[in-house]
Amino acid sequence: MKLSASIPKLKSQAKRKAKEDGILLAEALNHIAKREGFDSWSLLARKFEEHEAAQRQELPKTITELPLTGFLRKEAVSTANEAFARALGRMEARNPRDARRTWDAEAYVDRVLTPDMLPIDTDYALSLFESFIVMEAIDAAVDADAED
Repeated sequence: MKLSASIPKLKSQAKRKAKEDGILLAEALNHIAKREGFDSWSLLARKFEEHEAAQRQELPKTITELPLTGFLRKEAVSTANEAFARALGRMEARNPRDARRTWDAEAYVDRVLTPDMLPIDTDYALSLFESFIVMEAIDAAVDADAED
């Protein structure tokens, strides 16, 4: 399923449109959905979730080559981003926005898994992204605070 942007970005576009055009958010969401080729936002969201669920079921049991690609890479980056947000949320960084801005989940995913770890169970690999994240979040927060 190919959309012009991620669901969060499409929602942001709808919020901006609602504000600029003085319309309800629901109307703006439906406008965005029509632009993407769907009759309504609820249909777009349902189809997207069905597509994502189907792809999640297709994750390989074992990772045998790097770099990660396709949906597996997307899942790894998503796992890393969620873990980073949780870790950063537990800290009292002075500049959390700057820390988030400098965070690069793609590079993190590439650093955590190395060829000498292969083959590796996919679920275990995804758990490693969460396990090692605290130091990444601390480093990002310290760097952001140092720029202050």
